[in-house]
Amino acid sequence: MNKSQLLLIFQKTQGHCHFCGDPLEFEKRGWCEGDLTGYWEIDHIIPRAKEGAPSIDNCLPACTMCNRLRWHRSGQEVRDLLQLGLIARDEVEKNSALGQALLTKKEQRLAKNARRRRKARA
Repeated sequence: MNKSQLLLIFQKTQGHCHFCGDPLEFEKRGWCEGDLTGYWEIDHIIPRAKEGAPSIDNCLPACTMCNRLRWHRSGQEVRDLLQLGLIARDEVEKNSALGQALLTKKEQRLAKNARRRRKARA
């Protein structure tokens, strides 16, 4: 997509992620190492894998983190993740054994993702 098409998509939500509502910066697109604050990607409302069109009408801006978390998941899968996430957050806040185990799993997952990204760039 060209810059004017990207701007039309960006302006649909006044420069905010359509998932979480955080502000986005137009020039910060895609992925970067480190702080992703303000970075955004195009989210296809109807995913391309489900025959969604690559047109501007089928696109909204999403912060990179939300878009990568949603990825190809269905609405029900996203709702399940949110519900489980709330339960996990409560366990972490209570500092329970389960909460501590979840934090360990989170760190392992982030490290694995970072290794995968480094390998893909190499």
